Amino acid sequence: MDDERVVGAELERLAANDPLDPIDPQAMLTRGRRSRRTRRLLAGSGGIAAVAVIALGASALAGPTTATPQPDVASPQTTTSTTADPDFTAVPGVPRGEDGAGAKLALAEVNRRCSLRNPDVDRPVRPAAPNLQSGTTVQYDLQKGDHAANCTIPGGDRPSAALVAAARKDPVPKTVADQLRNCSVHFWTDLRNWKVLTSDLQPGLASALVAKSPSGKSIVTCILEVTPYEGPQLSPDSRIIRTASTGRNTFSEVFTTIPGGQRGCSPTTHDKCTGWLYTQTGRMPSNVARVRIEPIAGGRHDITVNDGWFAVAWLSSDSQARPDAKATAYDKDGQVLQVLGG
Repeated sequence: MDDERVVGAELERLAANDPLDPIDPQAMLTRGRRSRRTRRLLAGSGGIAAVAVIALGASALAGPTTATPQPDVASPQTTTSTTADPDFTAVPGVPRGEDGAGAKLALAEVNRRCSLRNPDVDRPVRPAAPNLQSGTTVQYDLQKGDHAANCTIPGGDRPSAALVAAARKDPVPKTVADQLRNCSVHFWTDLRNWKVLTSDLQPGLASALVAKSPSGKSIVTCILEVTPYEGPQLSPDSRIIRTASTGRNTFSEVFTTIPGGQRGCSPTTHDKCTGWLYTQTGRMPSNVARVRIEPIAGGRHDITVNDGWFAVAWLSSDSQARPDAKATAYDKDGQVLQVLGG
């Protein structure tokens, strides 16, 4: 994908004269297959399904890191300043920070915000789109010949050109601080001082994290991926939600289908990915402290669970993506709570 093309809507704003890539039918088919893997997160809402993707339009080259990576749980340093933040500017009519994120919106307001984000897209959001709130990804009402299909409903913090360029240069950073920076660019919400509860990283391919706002009233789930079909992207599983509205899955519900993979990779389509890339975030029972995934092809992958919150970014080496891996839940003392599959 050309680096001059849009990082989601942010790069459309910065490079408004550049044409958008056409929709890839094979990519849409792949996303359709993935959409069948649903995961419930919002209480009473049924689930979170991957239905589309946002192109980040960037090189997968990793940039220099500025902090030591923390295993699974970390949070960046918080700084204070008496001057205006050069990295974000206000969005007209939208509250700044957490106040502008995760709130339910009328369709007219969604269309207004998406027109600010994608000024060259002259069509409305689908009227039947669910989850009309800032921080969620919705589809436009497509017409024949249309290109860009989605809009992540922006919050009140518009990222600067420098911040967008940093995300474009390093789409899947090694540190959680830089991951929060990239998530901020996608959401148009400054998340840099949010506390990361759990995270996972497949270097160069995907990162997944769950973070809580300083007030504790909001949660962000953010998955950054590089795939052979769409290039760098923000997964539509990513969203900002109110903490009070979140529910929990049972361990069995989380791993209804033991992960054999979600996205196929091969040396001919992606030189960093041979196997199947699996990404997910969610919440399970609070007594689970760690989960181990062991695919039939061999190897294992451990994820840390924090008050039930978990994040997975894992590349299975099984080229057949057989869904018969074993998943084991452990408590904080290392005792086995439940085993699925295997």
